[in-house]
Amino acid sequence: MLLRHHFEHVCAFAGNYNIHFTPDEFDMIRTHTKCEVLPAHTVLMEQGKKVDKLYFLNRGIARLYRVHNGVDHTLGIVSSHYFLSTPLYLQSGEISTCSLESLSEIDVLIWDKESALYLKKHIPKMETMDLAVMDTLLKWLQDIQINSICMTAEERYVHLMETQPLVIQQVPLKYIASFLAIHQDSLSRIRKNLTQRS
Repeated sequence: MLLRHHFEHVCAFAGNYNIHFTPDEFDMIRTHTKCEVLPAHTVLMEQGKKVDKLYFLNRGIARLYRVHNGVDHTLGIVSSHYFLSTPLYLQSGEISTCSLESLSEIDVLIWDKESALYLKKHIPKMETMDLAVMDTLLKWLQDIQINSICMTAEERYVHLMETQPLVIQQVPLKYIASFLAIHQDSLSRIRKNLTQRS
């Protein structure tokens, strides 16, 4: 059974939505949760296939991406304590429209479909937890969309520097350029201009 410290970040996430579990509920959750450390470039969710696991990122960096007409597009980069994949896809059995991979070694909590459904059946507040996960995902996607429309590539890069410094330090430039929807040469020029102005 996992120790309490494995759940520190996910409990903080739940607390932000005023979701608190009793000791008995917490023990049930611990029994149905796995924790794994996975290497970089582990595919967690695959485009065109059913989602079979729900992940919570305790440590590390992951990216959401989609391959369209043979081109790999980075849709988002996650370096904070977020859920990866969604309970909606896990429970519905729908085909995923995107892929998810680790960009660094990651430490994740894992629930397979059977465990997720068991917890939802026996802990009613898991319904509220599902809504919290979807709310967070919606806000994250909305922020990305608004920034892509309202900000220049340089402004988005600066925003990334300020909000996710680990991404700037550890993620290969090709993924950052893809996320900003610019060529890698353009990203190099942005980085050079910022360095000259600082």
